[in-house]
Amino acid sequence: MESQAVAIVILVLLVGGTVALLARQRTPSWSLPSLRTSGINSGASKTLRPRDLAPIAAAEALAEPGLVSGHIAARPSSGSAFPSWESDVPAAALDMPRTGAALELSPALVDRLDKIEKQIEELQRGIDRQHTEIARAGAESRRRLEIEEARREVTLERLRADLVQAIGGSTSNRSGFAERRSEVSAELYARLARFEAALSAVTNPVLLPGEPYAPPEELLMEALIWENWNEIGERAFALADAYSAQRLHLSDETRADIGNFVTALRLVLTRSIYPNLHTDADAAQQEALRLALEEIAAELPRVRASLDREYREVRNQ
Repeated sequence: MESQAVAIVILVLLVGGTVALLARQRTPSWSLPSLRTSGINSGASKTLRPRDLAPIAAAEALAEPGLVSGHIAARPSSGSAFPSWESDVPAAALDMPRTGAALELSPALVDRLDKIEKQIEELQRGIDRQHTEIARAGAESRRRLEIEEARREVTLERLRADLVQAIGGSTSNRSGFAERRSEVSAELYARLARFEAALSAVTNPVLLPGEPYAPPEELLMEALIWENWNEIGERAFALADAYSAQRLHLSDETRADIGNFVTALRLVLTRSIYPNLHTDADAAQQEALRLALEEIAAELPRVRASLDREYREVRNQ
Protein backbone atom coordinates (compact mmCIF):
# COMPACT_ATOMS: atom_id res chain seq x y z
CA MET A 1 0.00 0.00 0.00
CA GLU A 2 2.85 2.43 0.71
CA SER A 3 4.36 1.79 -2.74
CA GLN A 4 0.96 2.52 -4.37
CA ALA A 5 0.65 5.83 -2.44
CA VAL A 6 4.15 6.90 -3.56
CA ALA A 7 3.30 6.03 -7.16
CA ILE A 8 0.09 8.11 -6.98
CA VAL A 9 1.93 11.13 -5.56
CA ILE A 10 4.52 10.93 -8.37
CA LEU A 11 1.76 10.69 -10.96
CA VAL A 12 0.00 13.73 -9.49
CA LEU A 13 3.19 15.77 -9.68
CA LEU A 14 3.73 14.69 -13.28
CA VAL A 15 0.18 15.70 -14.19
CA GLY A 16 0.61 19.07 -12.45
CA GLY A 17 3.87 19.76 -14.24
CA THR A 18 2.37 18.84 -17.59
CA VAL A 19 -0.60 21.16 -17.06
CA ALA A 20 1.73 24.03 -16.14
CA LEU A 21 3.86 23.41 -19.21
CA LEU A 22 0.85 23.40 -21.51
CA ALA A 23 -0.45 26.57 -19.90
CA ARG A 24 2.83 28.36 -20.56
CA GLN A 25 3.00 27.17 -24.18
CA ARG A 26 -0.62 27.81 -25.21
CA THR A 27 -1.75 30.79 -23.13
CA PRO A 28 -0.27 34.23 -23.91
CA SER A 29 0.55 36.40 -21.00
CA TRP A 30 -1.77 39.15 -22.09
CA SER A 31 -4.86 36.88 -22.16
CA LEU A 32 -4.62 35.66 -18.58
CA PRO A 33 -6.88 37.29 -16.06
CA SER A 34 -5.17 39.72 -13.80
CA LEU A 35 -5.28 37.90 -10.48
CA ARG A 36 -4.27 39.79 -7.46
CA THR A 37 -3.60 38.81 -3.96
CA SER A 38 -3.09 40.97 -1.00
CA GLY A 39 0.41 41.35 0.45
CA ILE A 40 1.29 40.27 3.92
CA ASN A 41 2.89 43.45 5.17
CA SER A 42 2.41 46.26 2.66
CA GLY A 43 -1.05 45.24 1.42
CA ALA A 44 0.14 45.92 -2.21
CA SER A 45 -1.31 43.75 -4.95
CA LYS A 46 0.76 41.46 -7.21
CA THR A 47 -0.08 40.23 -10.72
CA LEU A 48 0.42 36.44 -11.18
CA ARG A 49 2.33 35.34 -14.26
CA PRO A 50 1.63 32.10 -16.24
CA ARG A 51 4.52 30.20 -14.62
CA ASP A 52 3.02 30.96 -11.24
CA LEU A 53 -0.15 29.05 -12.17
CA ALA A 54 1.51 25.59 -12.07
CA PRO A 55 0.49 24.86 -8.47
CA ILE A 56 -3.03 26.05 -9.24
CA ALA A 57 -3.20 23.80 -12.30
CA ALA A 58 -2.01 20.86 -10.23
CA ALA A 59 -4.68 21.55 -7.63
CA GLU A 60 -7.34 21.77 -10.33
CA ALA A 61 -6.11 18.48 -11.78
CA LEU A 62 -6.60 16.85 -8.38
CA ALA A 63 -10.20 18.04 -8.43
CA GLU A 64 -10.93 16.25 -11.72
CA PRO A 65 -13.47 13.41 -11.54
CA GLY A 66 -10.89 11.00 -12.89
CA LEU A 67 -8.76 11.28 -9.73
CA VAL A 68 -10.60 9.52 -6.96
CA SER A 69 -9.26 8.08 -3.71
CA GLY A 70 -5.66 8.76 -4.64
CA HIS A 71 -5.52 6.83 -8.01
CA ILE A 72 -6.78 7.34 -11.58
CA ALA A 73 -10.23 5.93 -12.26
CA ALA A 74 -10.32 6.30 -16.05
CA ARG A 75 -7.62 6.18 -18.70
CA PRO A 76 -6.85 9.41 -20.67
CA SER A 77 -8.17 9.58 -24.18
CA SER A 78 -5.84 9.17 -27.13
CA GLY A 79 -6.10 12.84 -28.00
CA SER A 80 -5.20 14.07 -24.55
CA ALA A 81 -2.05 16.06 -24.07
CA PHE A 82 -1.30 14.19 -20.84
CA PRO A 83 1.58 11.65 -20.96
CA SER A 84 0.70 7.96 -21.25
CA TRP A 85 1.74 6.92 -17.75
CA GLU A 86 0.11 3.49 -18.00
CA SER A 87 2.80 2.32 -20.43
CA ASP A 88 5.35 2.51 -17.61
CA VAL A 89 3.25 0.55 -15.05
CA PRO A 90 3.05 -3.30 -15.25
CA ALA A 91 -0.38 -4.65 -16.11
CA ALA A 92 -0.19 -7.01 -13.12
CA ALA A 93 0.17 -3.99 -10.82
CA LEU A 94 -2.88 -2.25 -12.38
CA ASP A 95 -5.05 -5.34 -12.05
CA MET A 96 -3.85 -6.22 -8.51
CA PRO A 97 -6.76 -6.30 -6.05
CA ARG A 98 -6.66 -3.83 -3.12
CA THR A 99 -7.69 -6.42 -0.51
CA GLY A 100 -6.33 -9.94 0.15
CA ALA A 101 -8.08 -12.54 -2.02
CA ALA A 102 -8.05 -16.32 -1.86
CA LEU A 103 -5.01 -17.75 -3.64
CA GLU A 104 -6.00 -19.86 -6.64
CA LEU A 105 -3.38 -22.42 -7.78
CA SER A 106 -2.95 -23.22 -11.43
CA PRO A 107 -3.44 -26.84 -12.63
CA ALA A 108 0.27 -27.12 -13.45
CA LEU A 109 1.20 -26.10 -9.89
CA VAL A 110 -1.32 -28.57 -8.44
CA ASP A 111 0.20 -31.38 -10.54
CA ARG A 112 3.66 -30.40 -9.37
CA LEU A 113 2.59 -30.49 -5.71
CA ASP A 114 1.01 -33.94 -6.24
CA LYS A 115 4.27 -35.24 -7.70
CA ILE A 116 6.23 -33.87 -4.76
CA GLU A 117 3.80 -35.53 -2.32
CA LYS A 118 4.18 -38.87 -4.13
CA GLN A 119 7.97 -38.55 -3.96
CA ILE A 120 7.76 -37.90 -0.22
CA GLU A 121 5.57 -40.99 0.25
CA GLU A 122 8.04 -43.09 -1.76
CA LEU A 123 10.91 -41.84 0.41
CA GLN A 124 8.93 -42.72 3.55
CA ARG A 125 8.34 -46.26 2.26
CA GLY A 126 12.06 -46.57 1.57
CA ILE A 127 12.87 -45.47 5.10
CA ASP A 128 10.40 -48.03 6.50
CA ARG A 129 12.06 -50.78 4.46
CA GLN A 130 15.47 -49.75 5.77
CA HIS A 131 14.17 -49.85 9.36
CA THR A 132 12.85 -53.40 8.75
CA GLU A 133 16.18 -54.52 7.30
CA ILE A 134 18.06 -53.00 10.24
CA ALA A 135 15.80 -54.82 12.73
CA ARG A 136 16.32 -58.11 10.86
CA ALA A 137 20.08 -57.56 10.83
CA GLY A 138 20.00 -56.87 14.57
CA ALA A 139 18.18 -60.15 15.26
CA GLU A 140 20.71 -62.05 13.14
CA SER A 141 23.58 -60.41 15.02
CA ARG A 142 22.09 -61.40 18.38
CA ARG A 143 21.73 -65.00 17.21
CA ARG A 144 25.35 -65.09 16.09
CA LEU A 145 26.47 -63.68 19.42
CA GLU A 146 24.58 -66.41 21.25
CA ILE A 147 26.23 -69.06 19.09
CA GLU A 148 29.64 -67.54 19.75
CA GLU A 149 28.89 -67.53 23.48
CA ALA A 150 28.04 -71.22 23.36
CA ARG A 151 31.27 -71.96 21.49
CA ARG A 152 33.25 -69.92 24.00
CA GLU A 153 31.69 -71.87 26.84
CA VAL A 154 32.67 -75.14 25.23
CA THR A 155 36.22 -73.88 24.66
CA LEU A 156 36.56 -72.89 28.30
CA GLU A 157 35.32 -76.28 29.41
CA ARG A 158 37.83 -77.92 27.12
CA LEU A 159 40.65 -75.85 28.55
CA ARG A 160 39.48 -76.65 32.06
CA ALA A 161 39.55 -80.34 31.27
CA ASP A 162 43.03 -80.08 29.79
CA LEU A 163 44.18 -78.22 32.87
CA VAL A 164 42.81 -80.93 35.15
CA GLN A 165 44.60 -83.58 33.17
CA ALA A 166 47.85 -81.61 33.20
CA ILE A 167 47.99 -81.14 36.97
CA GLY A 168 46.95 -84.71 37.81
CA GLY A 169 49.70 -87.03 39.17
CA SER A 170 50.62 -90.39 37.72
CA THR A 171 49.09 -92.23 40.66
CA SER A 172 45.75 -90.49 40.28
CA ASN A 173 45.50 -90.66 36.48
CA ARG A 174 43.13 -93.61 36.56
CA SER A 175 40.79 -92.14 39.15
CA GLY A 176 40.98 -88.73 37.48
CA PHE A 177 40.05 -90.22 34.11
CA ALA A 178 37.08 -92.02 35.67
CA GLU A 179 35.95 -88.82 37.36
CA ARG A 180 36.23 -86.88 34.12
CA ARG A 181 34.32 -89.59 32.28
CA SER A 182 31.41 -89.29 34.69
CA GLU A 183 31.47 -85.48 34.38
CA VAL A 184 31.40 -85.64 30.59
CA SER A 185 28.54 -88.12 30.67
CA ALA A 186 26.53 -85.92 33.02
CA GLU A 187 27.24 -82.82 30.94
CA LEU A 188 26.16 -84.45 27.67
CA TYR A 189 23.06 -85.81 29.37
CA ALA A 190 22.17 -82.27 30.54
CA ARG A 191 22.69 -80.82 27.06
CA LEU A 192 20.51 -83.54 25.55
CA ALA A 193 17.80 -82.74 28.10
CA ARG A 194 17.95 -79.03 27.20
CA PHE A 195 17.58 -79.83 23.52
CA GLU A 196 14.59 -82.06 24.24
CA ALA A 197 12.95 -79.36 26.39
CA ALA A 198 13.41 -76.74 23.65
CA LEU A 199 11.92 -79.09 21.07
CA SER A 200 8.91 -79.74 23.32
CA ALA A 201 8.34 -76.03 24.01
CA VAL A 202 7.94 -75.32 20.28
CA THR A 203 6.20 -78.42 18.93
CA ASN A 204 4.33 -79.85 21.95
CA PRO A 205 4.23 -77.27 24.78
CA VAL A 206 1.82 -79.32 26.92
CA LEU A 207 4.70 -81.59 27.94
CA LEU A 208 6.54 -80.81 31.18
CA PRO A 209 10.34 -80.92 31.50
CA GLY A 210 11.44 -84.51 32.15
CA GLU A 211 8.58 -86.13 30.24
CA PRO A 212 9.60 -88.21 27.20
CA TYR A 213 9.18 -86.21 24.04
CA ALA A 214 6.38 -87.13 21.67
CA PRO A 215 5.18 -85.09 18.65
CA PRO A 216 1.58 -83.81 18.78
CA GLU A 217 -1.18 -85.27 16.65
CA GLU A 218 -1.71 -81.86 15.04
CA LEU A 219 1.01 -79.25 14.70
CA LEU A 220 0.39 -75.81 16.17
CA MET A 221 0.88 -72.64 14.13
CA GLU A 222 3.82 -71.67 16.39
CA ALA A 223 5.66 -74.83 15.27
CA LEU A 224 5.63 -73.64 11.66
CA ILE A 225 7.36 -70.29 12.32
CA TRP A 226 11.04 -70.24 11.42
CA GLU A 227 12.13 -67.89 14.20
CA ASN A 228 10.73 -70.20 16.90
CA TRP A 229 13.29 -72.86 15.94
CA ASN A 230 16.35 -70.70 16.69
CA GLU A 231 16.78 -72.03 20.23
CA ILE A 232 16.35 -75.64 19.04
CA GLY A 233 19.16 -75.18 16.52
CA GLU A 234 21.40 -73.60 19.15
CA ARG A 235 20.77 -76.46 21.60
CA ALA A 236 21.56 -79.03 18.91
CA PHE A 237 24.80 -77.24 18.04
CA ALA A 238 25.84 -77.01 21.72
CA LEU A 239 25.27 -80.76 22.18
CA ALA A 240 27.26 -81.66 19.07
CA ASP A 241 30.12 -79.29 19.97
CA ALA A 242 30.42 -80.62 23.53
CA TYR A 243 30.43 -84.21 22.26
CA SER A 244 33.09 -83.41 19.63
CA ALA A 245 35.37 -81.81 22.23
CA GLN A 246 35.00 -84.47 24.96
CA ARG A 247 34.18 -87.77 23.26
CA LEU A 248 37.67 -89.00 24.19
CA HIS A 249 36.37 -89.58 27.75
CA LEU A 250 33.50 -91.81 26.61
CA SER A 251 33.44 -95.53 26.00
CA ASP A 252 33.39 -96.82 22.42
CA GLU A 253 29.73 -97.85 22.60
CA THR A 254 28.50 -94.53 24.01
CA ARG A 255 30.71 -92.57 21.60
CA ALA A 256 29.18 -94.40 18.63
CA ASP A 257 25.60 -93.90 19.87
CA ILE A 258 25.98 -90.15 20.35
CA GLY A 259 27.89 -89.73 17.08
CA ASN A 260 25.12 -91.45 15.11
CA PHE A 261 22.48 -89.36 16.85
CA VAL A 262 24.27 -86.09 16.05
CA THR A 263 24.52 -87.03 12.37
CA ALA A 264 20.88 -88.13 12.18
CA LEU A 265 19.77 -84.93 13.93
CA ARG A 266 21.61 -82.78 11.39
CA LEU A 267 20.02 -84.61 8.46
CA VAL A 268 16.52 -84.37 9.91
CA LEU A 269 16.83 -80.67 10.65
CA THR A 270 18.30 -79.63 7.31
CA ARG A 271 16.33 -81.93 4.99
CA SER A 272 12.94 -82.50 6.61
CA ILE A 273 12.25 -79.75 9.16
CA TYR A 274 13.74 -76.44 7.99
CA PRO A 275 12.47 -76.71 4.37
CA ASN A 276 8.89 -77.21 5.61
CA LEU A 277 8.73 -74.33 8.09
CA HIS A 278 6.08 -72.07 6.51
CA THR A 279 3.07 -70.46 8.14
CA ASP A 280 1.04 -71.43 5.05
CA ALA A 281 2.45 -74.97 4.81
CA ASP A 282 0.16 -77.41 3.04
CA ALA A 283 -0.84 -80.86 4.30
CA ALA A 284 2.13 -82.63 2.66
CA GLN A 285 4.65 -80.28 4.25
CA GLN A 286 3.07 -80.61 7.68
CA GLU A 287 3.08 -84.41 7.37
CA ALA A 288 6.78 -84.40 6.42
CA LEU A 289 7.53 -82.21 9.44
CA ARG A 290 5.58 -84.48 11.74
CA LEU A 291 7.43 -87.61 10.48
CA ALA A 292 10.75 -85.88 11.13
CA LEU A 293 9.68 -85.14 14.72
CA GLU A 294 8.70 -88.78 15.20
CA GLU A 295 12.16 -89.84 14.05
CA ILE A 296 13.81 -87.55 16.62
CA ALA A 297 11.44 -88.81 19.32
CA ALA A 298 12.48 -92.40 18.55
CA GLU A 299 16.21 -91.63 18.84
CA LEU A 300 16.11 -89.60 22.06
CA PRO A 301 15.45 -92.52 24.50
CA ARG A 302 18.31 -94.57 23.03
CA VAL A 303 20.87 -91.80 23.43
CA ARG A 304 19.57 -90.91 26.90
CA ALA A 305 19.92 -94.56 28.02
CA SER A 306 23.44 -94.76 26.61
CA LEU A 307 24.59 -91.71 28.61
CA ASP A 308 22.88 -92.97 31.73
CA ARG A 309 24.66 -96.32 31.44
CA GLU A 310 27.99 -94.58 30.88
CA TYR A 311 27.57 -92.49 34.03
CA ARG A 312 26.53 -95.38 36.26
CA GLU A 313 29.31 -97.65 35.10
CA VAL A 314 31.87 -95.12 36.26
CA ARG A 315 30.16 -94.53 39.60
CA ASN A 316 29.83 -98.25 40.33
CA GLN A 317 33.50 -99.04 39.80
